[in-house]
Amino acid sequence: MAKKILEVKNIKKYFPLQTNFFGKTQSWVRAVDDVSLYIEEGKTLGIVGESGCGKTTLGRTILRLHEPTGGHIYFDGKDITNISKKSLRKIRPQMQIIFQDPYSSLSPRMPVGEIIGEAVRVHKIVPKEEYKDYILDVMKKCGLQTHYFERYPHEFSGGQRQRICIARALALNPRLVICDEPVSALDVSIQAQIINLLKDLQKDFGFSYMFISHDLSVEEHISDNVGGMYLGSLVESGPKEKIFSNPMHPYTKALFSAVPVPDPNVKMKRIILKGDIPSPANPPKGCKFHTRCKECMDICKEITPFFNEYEPGHFCACHLYAQNHEALNNYMVLKNYLSGYKATQEKIDQIKSLTDKKLSSYDSLMVKMFIIDEKVEIYLKGRASDITEFNAKYLVNSAKVIKERKFSRVPIKFKVENEGDLSAAKDLIDTLMSANGYLKTATNEVTYTFTSSDDNERRSGSVLSIKPLIIDSEINKRKEAAEALKEKKV
Repeated sequence: MAKKILEVKNIKKYFPLQTNFFGKTQSWVRAVDDVSLYIEEGKTLGIVGESGCGKTTLGRTILRLHEPTGGHIYFDGKDITNISKKSLRKIRPQMQIIFQDPYSSLSPRMPVGEIIGEAVRVHKIVPKEEYKDYILDVMKKCGLQTHYFERYPHEFSGGQRQRICIARALALNPRLVICDEPVSALDVSIQAQIINLLKDLQKDFGFSYMFISHDLSVEEHISDNVGGMYLGSLVESGPKEKIFSNPMHPYTKALFSAVPVPDPNVKMKRIILKGDIPSPANPPKGCKFHTRCKECMDICKEITPFFNEYEPGHFCACHLYAQNHEALNNYMVLKNYLSGYKATQEKIDQIKSLTDKKLSSYDSLMVKMFIIDEKVEIYLKGRASDITEFNAKYLVNSAKVIKERKFSRVPIKFKVENEGDLSAAKDLIDTLMSANGYLKTATNEVTYTFTSSDDNERRSGSVLSIKPLIIDSEINKRKEAAEALKEKKV
């Protein structure tokens, strides 16, 4: 494998959407949500996806034109996520961008020579006496005639303007160039010229590209590796040959099925995606694609799939393929273990002794489970006194009483990171279930309700509610008795 010029780990970019009276953000638009990728030196990574999936925001966040909400960005092995603006300014010439609109990204008040050379002058790429010759040389390499030096952007066609944008980016001798749909606004013949120009310049100078596009035929021509994005997340990535010959994710398959074939005798099996793209402000729980996927399973609605490598360099995030991840395995073991509890007789007697008002508003026992940072977190209802002996037994990863308001009903927290923690979690569940009046050896039936996580910060998980059946029957019994008494009085 060649040297990585760029590596992105779990990068996030959330834009605040709604704030409360005190200015605290209540909801976010998750434009880029936990994306990891890398670009090798001298190679091109293509990013494809529907409009609005976060491709452009990803590119701008990598360049820190948008400040990342979370994650890490490594450029040439150095973490640039949180470096100062002064330090970032020094490496700016090495990371450039070609914007999508070749007209609005060019100042109408500046001639071409000044547009291309402004950053060259600021960063002192060449001595003053060599400045004009250097700019003219860059223009020639990008297919621009030297007499364009004094002309203004409005005097050029769309293809020529895009060449000016390319010249402006490449004049700084960058090592990485992010191309944000640089040919989408051009006709087909001009597209071919620009793409060939980019490939020739890469061959001559060893540039690395991130090429953002929604046109798969363009990506196939220019890219070495391809990544597919959906609703802010990367769903599949790998070498171009493997992605085009063997797409794994249902979303990637749907994208490829939409590519027209220039042979009228070939019939494509078009995959039609039903419904609209969900809002990034309120993405679906679990796998974001499950609302439009024909192969959706129950686990897809609950757990976000891990981005696994299934063959060398080929990554996919889908439950259709073996996940083989410890966190997911532990989650499923605990979910199955939570089934089978029943209410004790003491619990039943306690419920029968409640007043009508308390009985009608009875709170069922809730257990919350999430997969966060590749660890399972459990939240159970209990008191500090319930876990004193438990913590004395398990000192390595003790249970904690938390005071977060949103977890006020389930204040005992425990993390599961390994096999030992899994056994301890079962003991903790038994301890707190028993303290709340539920045992697997009891005989009084209860109802179980599993729903996907209701917490916007922890979208990969579920909520278990346990409610004794005696509650509904006792409420009905009391209503019937009250109605009978009312009729007797009448």
